[in-house]
Amino acid sequence: MKSTPDMRAVARRARVSIATVSRCLNDKRVSPAAEQRVRAAIKELAYSPNRLARSLRSQKTMTLGMVIPDITNPFFPAVVSGVEETARAARFALILFNAGEDEEREWECLKVLQALRCDGVLLIMAPEGPAHARRSTQLQQFRLPVVYLDRAPDFEADMVLADNVHSAKEAVRHLLALGHRQIGVLVADLAAAVHRDRLEGYRAALREAGLTPSPVLEARAKPTVADGYAATAQLLARPDRPTALFVTSNRLTMGAMSSIEAHGLRCPQDVSVIGYDNYEWNDVYHPKMTTIAQPTYLMGARAAELLIHRITGTQTKEPQRMLLKSTLIIRESTGVCPAGRDKARPARPLRS
Repeated sequence: MKSTPDMRAVARRARVSIATVSRCLNDKRVSPAAEQRVRAAIKELAYSPNRLARSLRSQKTMTLGMVIPDITNPFFPAVVSGVEETARAARFALILFNAGEDEEREWECLKVLQALRCDGVLLIMAPEGPAHARRSTQLQQFRLPVVYLDRAPDFEADMVLADNVHSAKEAVRHLLALGHRQIGVLVADLAAAVHRDRLEGYRAALREAGLTPSPVLEARAKPTVADGYAATAQLLARPDRPTALFVTSNRLTMGAMSSIEAHGLRCPQDVSVIGYDNYEWNDVYHPKMTTIAQPTYLMGARAAELLIHRITGTQTKEPQRMLLKSTLIIRESTGVCPAGRDKARPARPLRS
C-alpha cells in the first residue's frame, strides 16, 4: 500500500529543510524560490497537512463550530455561507450542527463541539423554552469563545444582529405612507428575540403616526406556512379586517399570501403585504413581494471575523455588539389604500 506523503517527503522533493516547509505552510517568510519549490512539491505529492498533529503543537484545531436552530429555514444557511467563506479564507474549518429549534438539543451540540476541541463557536440560539434560565447560566459558563448571531442572549456577549426594530418601523412607515391605517401584524413565536423586536418596531411606528396599536390586529403563530395561513384567515374574517399586513417571517409570509388568495382577495388591491427576508422566490410570486432583506451573508462574515479575532487574541476588548442594517425592498405586493377601506368588510368565508 502506498504511504501517505508527510512533511519530510515534501522537504525532500523541494530540496529544503522541514522547517522551511513548516514556515511555508504557516504563511511565514521564506525565499520566493523555496516557496515555489515547496508549493510545487505539495501539489505533485498531493500532500495534506495533518490537522491533528498541528493542533497538538499549536493547542488550536483551526476549527470553528456553529449551531443553527433550523437547517430547513433558508435564512440560516444564508448566514452559514458568510461564516464558512470567511473561516475558510482564514484557514479554519467549520463544523455545523442543527438544533431543531430545541434548546436542550442545542446544549448537546455545544458540548460535542467542546469535546471536539473547536477553537470557538458561533451560535444562533433556539427559541426560549422552559429551560431558558438554566441555558442562560450554562452559556455564560461555557469555556469556548462564543459569538451570537441574529438572536441576542439576555447577557453581555459578542453578538452580530440585524436592526429588527428599525427595519420593522421602516416597513410600517411605508404602509402608513400609502394611506393604510388598519395594519395587521403576523408575528412568529415571541420566544425568539428577533420577533419581539419586530413587534416592538411595528407598534412604535403606529404610535409615531398617532395610532394606538390594537391587540386584535396582532396575530401570533408558529413560524410555519400552515400557521401563517390560519392566523391570516382569522384576521381577514374580522369586520374591521386589515388593509395591510406586516409579516415577520418568510414561512408566515407564504401562508399569508396563500390565505389571501383562498379568501377571494387580491394583493395589493385588497390587502397589501410586506414580508421578511429576500429570496429568489420573492420575484416568482405574483405579485412580486415587498420584503425586508436582512444582511445574511454579512452577518455570518462579521461574526466569523469577530470570533477568529477572539481566538487569535487580536480582539481583547469588552464584548462587541454589532448591529447591521436591513433593507426594505419595495415591489408589487404593497399599494395605495383605496378610499373608504378604513371600514373594510370581512373577506368571504371559505367554501367547505
